[in-house]
Amino acid sequence: MAIHAGPAEPYQLRFFRPDENELLEALMEMIIPADEHSPGAREAKVSLFADWMVSHAPPATQQEWRTGLQLMNDEARNTSPPEALAKAAAGEAHPESGLHRFFIRLKQMTVDGYYTSEIGIHQDLQYQGNGHLPKFSGCAHPEHKAPEH
Repeated sequence: MAIHAGPAEPYQLRFFRPDENELLEALMEMIIPADEHSPGAREAKVSLFADWMVSHAPPATQQEWRTGLQLMNDEARNTSPPEALAKAAAGEAHPESGLHRFFIRLKQMTVDGYYTSEIGIHQDLQYQGNGHLPKFSGCAHPEHKAPEH
């Protein structure tokens, strides 16, 4: 008996245009790049996660994504994608523009998508699954021990 692991056909974009997905994929990879420990957002297909999530979002949210990607694309054309992302990220703590607000949304979607993917969970976080602990002896750090009476 075979176990079905997902759709037989490749994922088809539901909301983003191919050029928007290409930009989104590049931006997300800059936020969570591949390194010696694990693959990045591109290999985890985080842009496809974003596409699926946004395709099911209310029209106002969908418009925010379209507008945000257009702002990012315009900024990237004036400088470069890394510089555009850096400019957007610079306003994260105190967002004053649409570009800053979009960065917050983009970063959150990237983190959510990556750490709910197989790559994020198992390769980056090295999650092994829920396991039964027959005994839990507590924290071994001396500073966390309860005082003895």
